[in-house]
Amino acid sequence: MKAKSENMLMGAAAGLAVGAAVGAAGSYMAGKHPREMKKAMKKASHSAEKAMQSLERMLQSR
Repeated sequence: MKAKSENMLMGAAAGLAVGAAVGAAGSYMAGKHPREMKKAMKKASHSAEKAMQSLERMLQSR
């Protein structure tokens, strides 16, 4: 049980580190290239909306 909890903690720590790195990169991009950042955010929001719609369709079909 101890090894399993240690693996879970290592996974959580790795996830936090990756999240922090992505946040830092996003912050840098927003400061240096605001127009590109705006385009990227628009694409990301469109992709997320499509994913939510497909999830809703899948759940309703059951």
